[in-house]
Parts: sequence; structure tokens; C-alpha cells
Amino acid sequence: MIPGMLKASDLDELKEVIESEKALLMIERDVYWPKWDSPWWYMLLLDETSRLAEIPVPVFKELLTCADRQFLKIFPVREEDVDGPVNGHTEVMCFCFFGGLMKLAAKLEFDVFAHVPWAKDWVNRYQLPDGGYNCDESVYTGSGKSSLISTTVMLEGMIEYARFSQQPDIFASNMQKAVSYLLKHQLFLTSKGQPVEGTSWDKVIFPRFYEFDFTRSLEAVFDFLLLTGKKVRGIAVEKALALLDKKIAAKLDHSEKPWLSEEKTVSYYIEKPIPFKDMANVPLVMKLLNSSAPNEFVPAMLARVAKKHEEVKSRGLIVA
Repeated sequence: MIPGMLKASDLDELKEVIESEKALLMIERDVYWPKWDSPWWYMLLLDETSRLAEIPVPVFKELLTCADRQFLKIFPVREEDVDGPVNGHTEVMCFCFFGGLMKLAAKLEFDVFAHVPWAKDWVNRYQLPDGGYNCDESVYTGSGKSSLISTTVMLEGMIEYARFSQQPDIFASNMQKAVSYLLKHQLFLTSKGQPVEGTSWDKVIFPRFYEFDFTRSLEAVFDFLLLTGKKVRGIAVEKALALLDKKIAAKLDHSEKPWLSEEKTVSYYIEKPIPFKDMANVPLVMKLLNSSAPNEFVPAMLARVAKKHEEVKSRGLIVA
């Protein structure tokens, strides 16, 4: 048993926490759970707070090795896809984790597919007819509808892998389909241009992890345009851009949605996983960043997206 949790009250503590013996034991047990105090989430937080260089490379390499061992080599969508019972939470790699793993590995100069080679064909194999992805396996035999969240995270991962591998054409068709799907939804709306029921995607969220707001899909599309030189019609991004301008003009300096404390998690009080009976632990460092208190990262994030908008405009990649 691995007692307790990984505690961090300040960003400066994260590197040491991730390098601890307890962190390594947690990775060997489960590379993903529990939220939000296991090593994976601290690594994502370092990336989101522009401290990527503080992620311990040997620990991330160990995470990749354990991911290869932990997960099934397929994303099962039918009972006959697997032999016997499967824990879908701990044995199946979701697309949000996959996209995040591609993205972070590329930034740390790891070829993710040298460590999880079986996942490379997932990019083609599990892309839905509408161009996106979805972590809900039921859609593959049901509605066939993609998720804006899963699709955006997968697009981010493909873009970073293309940059890292210096192969801008790798996954070119998959990225184009994903972008077309996002643009059909004007980046954060229904296909009919209405807010998606039960969401608040017009509100800026930080830290993002796998959460979604309009800035995330907007930035992913800009990154795709800058990588490929492709063009988009201005009407498809105008609502998201208007929101971005509004947030910047208001000098927004905090997360508009404190969401971390709302999540339940898979727990490991004993070595057998216990799904979604406990609320996720929110370390102090994350509580502060996900609160209404000002932080430097939200305005920096908005400014970064605005800068990419200016770049795509200057290159003539947004057309009438």
C-alpha cells in the first residue's frame, strides 16, 4: 500500500515531489489515477505554468514505460473486443490521456510511439466519421458523435508530435479532419451555433488539464494553421475571437470556473482501485490557481492565443 498523497502548496515544490520515492511507486501502480495529486497531474501543471524544464526526465520516461504495461493495446468498444472483465478506468487509455501523452512527450523530446508503439494506429483507427474522437466508447457503436474536448486534446498531441518529429505531414489527414470538426462547431458550440447544454465553455478555465473552453480549441486551430499553412474562413472563428477580445479587454486574471473540487476520482486506499466514491484531492497549489484569486498564467495564456491570432492573420491564413 502507498499511504497518503503527494502534497504541494507551491509550484516550486513540484519537481521535488515528482522525484520522490512515493511518486515513483504511484506511477508503477497507476500512471493516471488518482486525481489531482498523483505525478501525471503535477507534470501537466508544470507544463501549463511554463515550467516544463522542471519535469524530471527519468520520471517521465518511467511513466511511459508503465503506461505501456498498464493499458490494453486497444480501445474496446464491444464486449467481444476483450477476453473477460476489464476495468475501463484503469486498464483502458482514454483519448484525453493519449493526446496529453503525445503532447508532453514531444515537448520533452521523447518519441511517444517508441514507448507505446501499439497506440500509433489509434489515431486512424478510432477517429470517428465526423472527424473527431470521444472517450465514451458507447458512441462508437451508437451515435458516432465526437467530443469537442477529446478532439481538441488529440489535435494538440498530433500537432506537437508533428513538430517534434519534424514531419509536418504526419497525421495530416487526421489533423485536418479534427480541425474541420471543431470549425463546424465554431470551436465551442453545437453544430447549429448554440451553446452546448450543461457547459460553460465561454468561461476561461485554469489549469486546463483535460477541461475545455473556447480558448483551447482556438489555440489548437491556430497551431494547426501555423504548422501546415492551411487556411480557414473567418466566420468559423469569429465568435471565439470576439470572446477572446472581451476577456482581454476586461483584464481577466483568474480562472472563471473553479472546477477541480467538483471531481471524483479512482482511489487506492488498498491496492485494488475503488472507482468514484471519493472526491479528488485538490492540493493547495492547484486550489490557488483554480480560484478567483489573480494569477499570472491566465492573462499570459490569453495573450499567447492573441499573439498566435496576429501571426495567422499576418500570414493570410484567415480568409473571408
